[in-house]
Amino acid sequence: MLSAKRKLPIYLVIAISFAFTAYFFVSPFLSSSNQDGLTPPINQSPDSISTLASDIDSCISSPTSDCDQEMLQIKKYCVGNKDPNASICSDVRVQEYIDNRGLERPIINTGG
Repeated sequence: MLSAKRKLPIYLVIAISFAFTAYFFVSPFLSSSNQDGLTPPINQSPDSISTLASDIDSCISSPTSDCDQEMLQIKKYCVGNKDPNASICSDVRVQEYIDNRGLERPIINTGG
């Protein structure tokens, strides 16, 4: 059996390894700055994306499931923020797209 003096370094190595592992997984969420530029900030306004109008145009001409998600996100942003300066919120094509694709229909449980 190992003595208490020999167990201490083993426990110390395990604790340090756990701390580094936890830091590795938690550190991206702790930083408030977006350094890599690959992911948009969480509270990004739809108007700050320069290609949004062309995205709407392409979604209307060829709808996809990605377009469905984008249009629902735009509507959710406009309903939640009520920003009077957001020109995208006055674009009626977003609601027309949602209506035409039936994205806001209630889900009916058939019990099957």
